[in-house]
Amino acid sequence: MSYTRHFSKTITVHYSGSVSYPASQSGGTKSYSGSTKETIHFNVTVDTDPFDESVEHMKDGVDLLTGSVAATEAAQVSSIRENSARIGQTIISGFFKTVKSDISQQITELRTRTDALLVQLNELAKRCNDKRRQMGVDYQRISSRYSKIFDDLNKELDNRIHSIDEPVFRLTRQTDDIGSGAEKLVAAAAVSAGENARVHAEISASLAKRQAVNAIEKGHRFLQMQYATDRLLNRCLRPGGEQQSITTPFCVADTTTGPGTSRTDVYASPMLGAIPAEQLADRLPAEACGATVSDDDARIIAEYFNSEVASAMQADTSEHSRRVAELTTRLFNLSNTAAPGK
Repeated sequence: MSYTRHFSKTITVHYSGSVSYPASQSGGTKSYSGSTKETIHFNVTVDTDPFDESVEHMKDGVDLLTGSVAATEAAQVSSIRENSARIGQTIISGFFKTVKSDISQQITELRTRTDALLVQLNELAKRCNDKRRQMGVDYQRISSRYSKIFDDLNKELDNRIHSIDEPVFRLTRQTDDIGSGAEKLVAAAAVSAGENARVHAEISASLAKRQAVNAIEKGHRFLQMQYATDRLLNRCLRPGGEQQSITTPFCVADTTTGPGTSRTDVYASPMLGAIPAEQLADRLPAEACGATVSDDDARIIAEYFNSEVASAMQADTSEHSRRVAELTTRLFNLSNTAAPGK
C-alpha cells in the first residue's frame, strides 16, 4: 500500500571572501564572512503496489509450497507408520519363528536323548532282573547245601551225645514211661532249693558285711571327734587350774575421716569378742602406738606375709585373686610395719 512522508531539514551555509574596490580617496580590499540558514521541505511518496503484488504472488507460492510440504509430510508419516508396522511384524514373526525353531531343535535333541536313556534303562532293568534271579538261585543252592551240612552235623552231634550219655537217656526214657512230668517236678524242686539256699547265704553275708562297714565307719568318726576334742581341750586348758594370762593378737586401726574427726576399728580374735572395741582401744598402752618393729621381727612378718599370699595365689589363680594379692602387697609396703610394744 503506497504512503507519503513529509519532513523538513534546515541547511546552514557559511560564506567568506574579500572585495577590492577602486581608489577614490584610497583603494583597497575588504574581507567579509558570515552564514545563512535555509529550511527545505521534503514530500516523499512511496509506491508499494508492485511490492505488494509481488508479496501476494509470493504468498500464493508459499501457500502452495506449504500445502505440498504438508501433503508430503503426511505421506511420509503414513509411509513410515506402514513401514514400521511391516518391519515390526517381520521382526516379531522372525523372532517367534527363530524361537519356535530353537525350541523344536531342543525338543528333538531331548527326545533323542530320552529315547536313548529309556533304552539304556530298559537294558539295565533287564540286567538287574537277571542278577536278582541269579542271586536267588545261588542263595537257594548255597542255603540248601549249608542247611544239609548243619542238619548232618546236628544229627551226628545228637548221635554222639546219646552214645556218650546212653545211661542217662535210657533212665529218662524209662522215667517217661513211668510217669510223664514227674521228673520235671523233682528237677525243679532240687534246683530251686539249691538256688534259694545260695541266694539266702549271699544276702546274709552281704548284710553282715554292710553292718560291719557301718559299725567301722561310726567307730572311725567317733575316734576322730574324740581326738579332735582332746586336742582342743589340751590347747584350751592349762595344767594346775591356776589363773593365767592368754596372749592373742589384735589390730587397732585409727582412721582420720575428716578435719578433727577420726574412727577407731578393732580387728581381733573371736576370743576377744566379748570386749567392746572402745575398751580394747583404751586398754592399749600409749607407747605401743609409736613402737617400731625390729628388723628381725619385720623380716619374720614379711616372710609370713609373703608365704600366706603365695599360698592364697596357689589355691586360687583367677584374675580377681591376682588383683587382690597385688593390692594387699602394695598396702603392706606403704609404710614401715609397727606393732605394740613387747
